[in-house]
Amino acid sequence: ETNPQYPKQRGGMLIVRPNRLSFNTVINSWAKSRKPKSAVYAENLLIRMIKSYQSDPFSTVKPDVITFSSVLNALAKSKATGFKAEKCKSVLNSMITLYEDDGSSDTKPNVICYNTVLNACAFSARGGPDERRKALSVAVETFNELRRGQFGLSPDAVSYGNMLKCCANLMPPGSYRTKMASQLFTSCCNDGLVGGMCLDEIRRCLPPREFMQLLAKCGCNKPLNQGRMAHSVQLSQLPRAFTKNVKAGDLKDRQRDSYAPKKTKNIVRGRKQKEHPVLRRPGLLIEQIWMSG
Repeated sequence: ETNPQYPKQRGGMLIVRPNRLSFNTVINSWAKSRKPKSAVYAENLLIRMIKSYQSDPFSTVKPDVITFSSVLNALAKSKATGFKAEKCKSVLNSMITLYEDDGSSDTKPNVICYNTVLNACAFSARGGPDERRKALSVAVETFNELRRGQFGLSPDAVSYGNMLKCCANLMPPGSYRTKMASQLFTSCCNDGLVGGMCLDEIRRCLPPREFMQLLAKCGCNKPLNQGRMAHSVQLSQLPRAFTKNVKAGDLKDRQRDSYAPKKTKNIVRGRKQKEHPVLRRPGLLIEQIWMSG
């Protein structure tokens, strides 16, 4: 708006002023970009929008849910942003503050925003011990806000899956991780929100034997009684009560390849394998004929 090349009227008012749609388009482009500083640029545009809206009551650049979601998505996917979990939580807090100030439905946080923060926490494992510790703290705080029903929200299958992913990525194996993951999975079963990602991540958090025992404690003791392996338990084989509140898109079983045994080629005994002809260079064939003759 301060660019001297912008066309102006006599009073100095811009003839063409950028609005919320203009900013959202640019922010969404940065969120999809693979450039290292794309998340920083998206965040800076959001800060500019908030300052413009707070300083000018007639501003046309008030951020909405789409704006905040795009910035959160950019920060969560960024590999060059340090302590991105805390930055995502800061953006979510700005969104909450803006909503509490004006009460507009355009800025009311939804469960997708909370899940994006949890996802950013889960993928902060590449940082140092301090970053992982703070990311886990942010994840617990964010998930507890959902559990308290803030703004009428509650965790869904993705929320539980991301929280279990945080346990698997940010916590070392041991009794503390086993206890926390077991409590999350038990609560997930009681809420009927066991989706594909949830089943995938709980197997990462627990040893196979303890995973089977946890299933039995939650009311699914058939796999343990049958002596089955942990990787053989499929989502469709769980009780209906475990998955009754999961959206259709989250019911996909995302079983990792590392859980299932590697497939081996079946060789039928008594049957010769087909031999492929060996192609030789003409020079070698001539030399062999000459030596044998």
